[in-house]
Amino acid sequence: MTELPNEWPALPYHEWAGTKKTVQLYTQILGKTKLALAPLQPQWLASSLEVGARGLTTGAMPWGTANIEVSLDFMDHRLQVAISDGRLSEIALVSQPTVADVWRQVSEIYANYGVAVDMWDKPQEVEDTTPMASDVRPAEYDPAAVKRWWTVISAVRGVFDEWRSPFFGRTHVPFWWGAFDLAVLRFTGKKAVPPQDRGYIMRYDLDAEFMNAGFWPGDESSPAPVFYAYIHPKPQGCELAPINPAGAAWIGHMGEWVMPYQSAIESGDPRQAIFDFLDRVYAIAGEYGGWDLSSFTYAAPPPPDRG
Repeated sequence: MTELPNEWPALPYHEWAGTKKTVQLYTQILGKTKLALAPLQPQWLASSLEVGARGLTTGAMPWGTANIEVSLDFMDHRLQVAISDGRLSEIALVSQPTVADVWRQVSEIYANYGVAVDMWDKPQEVEDTTPMASDVRPAEYDPAAVKRWWTVISAVRGVFDEWRSPFFGRTHVPFWWGAFDLAVLRFTGKKAVPPQDRGYIMRYDLDAEFMNAGFWPGDESSPAPVFYAYIHPKPQGCELAPINPAGAAWIGHMGEWVMPYQSAIESGDPRQAIFDFLDRVYAIAGEYGGWDLSSFTYAAPPPPDRG
């Protein structure tokens, strides 16, 4: 019997900072493609990427009577463009000198396939907004570092998917290519008045009542990887609620709860630590936000009678 993988590696930001920046820009190429081709959904969910067994993917997007899918394979380190009529093109990521080279090759594949994709090459939700089409700086890409990060993403995705399963309502596990985080969402089905002092993206993201939690790998200003969670609209006084497990805390300037990734893996049972964190924030939605949690509990059907 094959033993199940149970690895939760450390993810020191500064050991892969350059690679992380490069991979994030590659995910933005996928995300901008999905923005152009996928039918719109509330809270921008149609623009998010999906976690597969080998990497991130747009999933199938309609194109005439066919479907097109763009993926990042982190096992063989390739960007793939596939069409349901059998056409497939691949771009090796390890050997690419610049982000601009990848942008150009992807654009050429779309043109050769006759796929009209209106993509804006300016990166989103990052400090460095050098247009990708003209980003000719050397592109760092360390395959070992990518696989280490991907091991974490794969493990977290499994926990998030398991945690959302008993929720009777709309849920999702999106990878957000702007902020480079993997999230899990639970929606109550109620609309919310979005804040008018936020940018275009957030005004149309914060127009529903939901709980959002996720894993973020860090950046230059805050390099420690963390799990985060918040409730929207923010329940009054929720920041005063006790939070667990150990290491988790409310961060006032962020308006959310945070649990360091390191404290989760040092707990001895990372899966349980993540569950405890998510369960506690969800309970706060009931205690302080007035959510009727019992109405969102899904009772799984009994096993079928095989007699």
